[in-house]
Amino acid sequence: MTEPISMRPAVMELNTGIVIAGAYADKVRRTLFAQLKEVMKSNKDFTREVARASGELNRILYHILVETIRVEKGDAVRVRIKYSVDSSSNRIVFDYNTLSLEVFRRVKDEEVSSIIKKVLDEKLEEVKKQYATLPSREEAEKILKGEVVEPEKPTALEVQEDVLKNVKSLDLLGETITGGYLFKIKGHEDQSIGMLTLEPSDRGVLIDALILSNGKGYRYLKTSEMSKEVLAENPDLILKELQGVKPAELEAKQAEEFIREKTSMAI
Repeated sequence: MTEPISMRPAVMELNTGIVIAGAYADKVRRTLFAQLKEVMKSNKDFTREVARASGELNRILYHILVETIRVEKGDAVRVRIKYSVDSSSNRIVFDYNTLSLEVFRRVKDEEVSSIIKKVLDEKLEEVKKQYATLPSREEAEKILKGEVVEPEKPTALEVQEDVLKNVKSLDLLGETITGGYLFKIKGHEDQSIGMLTLEPSDRGVLIDALILSNGKGYRYLKTSEMSKEVLAENPDLILKELQGVKPAELEAKQAEEFIREKTSMAI
């Protein structure tokens, strides 16, 4: 015979939320006490059962989290488990089949600092250049709505190699207002196919090349350890520095705007 729904124990869930690993046991106890405070008001002796049950669950969690997973105090965890109160025996019964644990590892400060330095060294100048100009109103609205997806990076090396093979020469036009050098990029028929600048930075010399090819724009960014004077006197070294760099693909109109912006930097 099926037990009437009203007689079945109510199923509850203990959820600690995200908590520092060193404090999970205390959070389990406090959560269980908070959820069952009404029961304890009507049955003061039930406080001992809540203490017993929290001790049982915390012992299981200790074996899992501390002894096996070996969480550290700086890590974070979230514990979730369903349980019910058996009114006939005044016992809290955990459904261990529903036990769910999430562990969030803490990354050591030294590792984070090392990663920060590495990313800044490799990407800062590139990102600052990418975000140097204001987006259009339409683009800004999309960005603020989270609708803009970063353009896919070219995955085929043939694309970047073909673009660089279009370059016949780099012709020095002069210095820029920021203390760098400006070059015209010429194709094999001596036509202008782009512009290139050498700009000093605190991490070396930033090579920023914009090339138009087959109706598209390609932007190469590379920080070189060579001086801008050496690079300016040896344009072939600039092209060698760009070998192996994956260009960002741009719409032709956007690339043309960047080229005009570079041209305006000439002294």
